[in-house]
Amino acid sequence: MLDDDALLREQRQLLWLKRWIWVYFWLVIFEGVLRKWILPALSGPLLIIRDPVVLIIYFQAARCNKFTSKIMWPVALLAAMIVPLALAQVVVGIDPPWVALYGLRSYLLHLPLVLVMAETLTVADVRRYGRWLLLLAVPMTALVIAQYYAPIDSWLNAGAGEGAGQITSSGGHIRPAATFSYGVGAQFYVTLTVIFILYAMMRKRIYPRWLLWSAALSMVAIVPALGSRTVIFSLAIVAIFLVVAGIRSAAGIVRLARLSILLLAIGLLVSQLPFFNEASATLTTRFDEASHSEGSIQDVLKLRVWGDFEGGFESVGVTNWLGQGIGMGSNFAAVVTTGAKGFLLAEMEWERIILEFGPICGLLFLGFRVVTAAYISVKATKRLRYNDALAWMLLPAVIPPLLFNSMEQPTFLGFAILNAGICLAASRMRLSDDAR
Repeated sequence: MLDDDALLREQRQLLWLKRWIWVYFWLVIFEGVLRKWILPALSGPLLIIRDPVVLIIYFQAARCNKFTSKIMWPVALLAAMIVPLALAQVVVGIDPPWVALYGLRSYLLHLPLVLVMAETLTVADVRRYGRWLLLLAVPMTALVIAQYYAPIDSWLNAGAGEGAGQITSSGGHIRPAATFSYGVGAQFYVTLTVIFILYAMMRKRIYPRWLLWSAALSMVAIVPALGSRTVIFSLAIVAIFLVVAGIRSAAGIVRLARLSILLLAIGLLVSQLPFFNEASATLTTRFDEASHSEGSIQDVLKLRVWGDFEGGFESVGVTNWLGQGIGMGSNFAAVVTTGAKGFLLAEMEWERIILEFGPICGLLFLGFRVVTAAYISVKATKRLRYNDALAWMLLPAVIPPLLFNSMEQPTFLGFAILNAGICLAASRMRLSDDAR
């Protein structure tokens, strides 16, 4: 039995661990503000601003007995493969030391945070993350609308770094990035926020009605302004997961019908706004232009999913067994070696991993990511037995980053870790947590 002082000390240490995880969360959301508007001259160093926070989290997690070999053995096995490979690449001159270090921090440093979050967060913590996502919905939407109407060269549409801008869309607009460095961050934010909105609407007394309605209205308004087909695809998959979760019971079917009516009412309300109609027209134009250049939706999905797999397996036979250098596919490597951003190896993730790691270690690393995604999927699916669909509904925000997105891109990495950590925590909640 712990005495009162020891128990109080343990609770205080756990509280600080959760606080540092919150710091990581806020840096994912607002890192772009620092890189675009406050310290653009330090945009490069700010790429790794979350790294010291992660180290502090691990130190605190070790104090709380949540960073042990029993918990971290999968990452330890991965490190046992990747670190010697990186050292060998540096020794033979394939990989510059700084590029190898950047690759190692991208692939290894942040991964344990997923397990720490799963071991640390309770149902109340997970729902608190959702609450803040919903509270941010209105100001985030207001910022996106302002960026949508602002000129391309406006300070609102600055990119990360001095003189950088955002990606242009149709009709003379840009793809708004909100508080993030580029539009991909806003896409992740919207998908994650919509998941929490739908989850809360299917249950009672999770968030106040005023918060749910304001967030839902904001998300309906923000989607066309982003001008992103990826968001549309992601939300369509979320809707499918919602339906699968709802039709498991008669009560769930009733809640789905009620939710459909609510969403229809929200859509009709927002559609009366002139901004919404203009943004929808821009999005339609964007779809048409993309269809002419990239093909139909089926063609795009085939390219981005099957094409990624195909490119990776084709690369197995065209690179040497030691690879071309861990980290060499990143923008960091391009800037260090050539002075300009770009893709030195490949744009698609699976091909880039094979080229960086070599065929043997590359396939093993990709296999690790597939197994991780499968493990989280199984855990989330089992959570449906307890009539709680949050972990299940989070899967569309977890699986694509784990399988297809570059871990060397800071925003991709940040959301991949956060989403996976929240999902795994939600899938491991005890029944006693639900009563709190």
